[in-house]
Amino acid sequence: MAASKPFIAYADGSCIGNPGPGGWGVVIIAPDGSETELSGHQDATTNNRMEITAAIEALRAIPDGEAVIIRSDSQYVVKTMNDGWRRRENVDLWPALDSEARRHRTSFEWVRGHASDQLNERADGLARRGATGRSAESDQSTQTAAAPARPTAAEKAAATLESMLRLGEKIAACAGCGRKFVAVADADYCALVECQLKARGAVPKRGS
Repeated sequence: MAASKPFIAYADGSCIGNPGPGGWGVVIIAPDGSETELSGHQDATTNNRMEITAAIEALRAIPDGEAVIIRSDSQYVVKTMNDGWRRRENVDLWPALDSEARRHRTSFEWVRGHASDQLNERADGLARRGATGRSAESDQSTQTAAAPARPTAAEKAAATLESMLRLGEKIAACAGCGRKFVAVADADYCALVECQLKARGAVPKRGS
């Protein structure tokens, strides 16, 4: 029996000044391809605290026991969780992150910031808006009051393609990059080279 697809959560933090007003942003891709955006604000904080908080809030939003990949451009977060970096600061937040990580089958992956990863850029944008006091939830409620939310270009494309699928095909979210693709049978990964390397258990080292 094939392993269930993971939730993929892009988590990012931002701060206006360091310390200063800060925000965190999260984009969660569920196994069925649905997406959730979350963000929040703190009046006086630091960038590192917002990076940790983003990871905590991402995990809190996902049901217990699920496989979760947290993707962050913060080496501070990823190397502390993966490589045991010493926890000299923010000692009140690390236990909360440990607790949330234990509720799931959690792994942490580093992604390069501002490197054209659309989902990472979305999380960054949410964090920046959070730092100014605007949350994803308040943005959505304002939009709903003004007019119905318009489907994104990706949603329009998926809806158009739905009627064109052949027998045995479906639209799925890639377990590697989180983007939607046309899957055959129970394929979990899209055809991008990096995702196929992950699918085949040969993830290349960065810089190689």
